[in-house]
Amino acid sequence: MEKTDLNAQPLVHRVLDGAGGARFGAGAPGETDAPTWIHLDWMDASAREWVEARGFDPIALEALLAEDTRPRATAFEEGVLVNLRGVNFNRGQPPESLISLRIWFVADRLYTAARQDLRTVTTITRQLERGRGPESLAALVLALVEGLNDGAEAIVEDIEEAVDGLEADLLAEPDRTLRNRVAETRREIVVLRRYLAPQRDALVRLSGLRTGLFDEGERLELREQADRLTRLVEDLDMARERGAMIHEQLLGLLSDAMNARMYLLSIVAAVFLPLGFLTGLFGINVGGMPWTERPWGFALVAVIMVVLGGLQWWWLKRRSWL
Repeated sequence: MEKTDLNAQPLVHRVLDGAGGARFGAGAPGETDAPTWIHLDWMDASAREWVEARGFDPIALEALLAEDTRPRATAFEEGVLVNLRGVNFNRGQPPESLISLRIWFVADRLYTAARQDLRTVTTITRQLERGRGPESLAALVLALVEGLNDGAEAIVEDIEEAVDGLEADLLAEPDRTLRNRVAETRREIVVLRRYLAPQRDALVRLSGLRTGLFDEGERLELREQADRLTRLVEDLDMARERGAMIHEQLLGLLSDAMNARMYLLSIVAAVFLPLGFLTGLFGINVGGMPWTERPWGFALVAVIMVVLGGLQWWWLKRRSWL
């Protein structure tokens, strides 16, 4: 069986044999009635020209090749358009920078388009190479949805573990670096939820479409995957709430620490203010200063300052300011 490097070809096709395998080829497929999966890089000029020449519904074609998309599922007269998002597991890429996967499904053709390599697409391709892949195009769509949900579940679990670590660090030794980590985690949650929530709605709509492309069992499986994504969105909501609570508690702890320092400085200033006034008064170089000619003058001033400091301490303690 010929194998094709997805990363090196902007347009590849796989002709399914109905038994879990496929015949691979680079470029556009030839004339065949067998179910065929065509995967392309929607940013490649030659791939775009080939797709534009297929005579698709103009709205579906525009959504398939759009620069930016949001998850959706729409039924057309000739097929179904589905836009989904997958976690970016490519090296050097943040996982939350989700990759758009566009799907155009007609009776005997499945067109998928992505700008970057998706782990789900690669995994299904390898399964087909081993003869253990989906046996139909509808099953292939289900496999894509399930693979995308697997990736989303993995990143959501990582976020939950990160939030657990933030809570532990908050109880152990909170500091300003923790605030940056909390902000970064909350940002990841917001970015993920921005796409996973509408993707859940898209899967719910897809499972309810009566197009004849999916049988009843496949629609039930799509509903199950939608419910699974719903749980992931709920987990993200919980993580978001926990992140907000951690942020509020951290700000409270940092504020308390700052207030304690300011309180200590205020007490020190209150104690030394009259003492500073007294020493400043006795330090002026004018005539008439008492005890300047007495050998015990300095000792007397020192005693007065000690007594005054003690009285201040007693007064502050009596008012529960210490």
